[in-house]
Amino acid sequence: MIDRTEPATGIVAGVGGNTATLRAVRWAAREADRRHLSLDLVQVLPPSRRDHVLQAPQGRAAALLEQGRHVAVAAAPDVPVRLSVVTGVAGPALVHVAERAELLVLGSRSAAGDLDLTVGRIVGHAVGRSACPVVLVPQIWDPGAAHSGSVLVHVDGTRESVGAVAWAADVAERWRAPLEAIAVGARRGSEAAEQALRQRLSEAVAGATDRHPDLARHETVVWGNAAEAILEVSRRQARMIVLCSRGYGALTASFLGVTTQTVVRMASCPTAVLPPGVAEVWASRGARQVKEDA
Repeated sequence: MIDRTEPATGIVAGVGGNTATLRAVRWAAREADRRHLSLDLVQVLPPSRRDHVLQAPQGRAAALLEQGRHVAVAAAPDVPVRLSVVTGVAGPALVHVAERAELLVLGSRSAAGDLDLTVGRIVGHAVGRSACPVVLVPQIWDPGAAHSGSVLVHVDGTRESVGAVAWAADVAERWRAPLEAIAVGARRGSEAAEQALRQRLSEAVAGATDRHPDLARHETVVWGNAAEAILEVSRRQARMIVLCSRGYGALTASFLGVTTQTVVRMASCPTAVLPPGVAEVWASRGARQVKEDA
């Protein structure tokens, strides 16, 4: 467990002085253990002349990061944990630190369903600009439920959601969990309308099925408000919700899609959001696999 200022290449977790970030650290440590990666705990300090440069922690920052290290070690004793601070605006600073990481993990103080404005700016920038998937761990997440349930992914008919399915399938196979893909129709319509949604699901899942032939999966069509439907299905023991973001350059939560914003606010399990560039990469992987197997 060596503090360092070199670029992070494993999993990055933002650390602050609240219980939400400690839940995020615990989740990140367990995931780093599953992936055999290191864990970088990072605290963002106010802007300075050396913004976005990782530095060794001192003073109160060191104490808060040590608290995070204690939580990480308790959750996953074998994971190498590194502590750093970085100065700058929180969202851009964390995105910069995680530019070579596999995951960026943040805590969400949304236990009452009301996203804090500061957290909203961080989340908004991260899901719009991050070079890796962003996992948002709610303060109300129950760590005891971390080893059960499916990986739930929303399919909305876009290429980005195809990428979300591909990434979700990869996670589900790693966790040995079932994949549940959901499509939501605004109003229950004709049989043809339902068939169109099922076709949307089949097309989005096709590449993931080819890449992960042994993966247990379910395809579900529901009706109503998309966010409410996703949240309702997730309460049936979903282990994670996976969404895609199409908001390049988003700076606040108000610029996120309504579905993504609502799910992030209200979910009781971690939510992974693939930024646009990340979703495109994963969609391309799935498309190549389908082409190769054709």
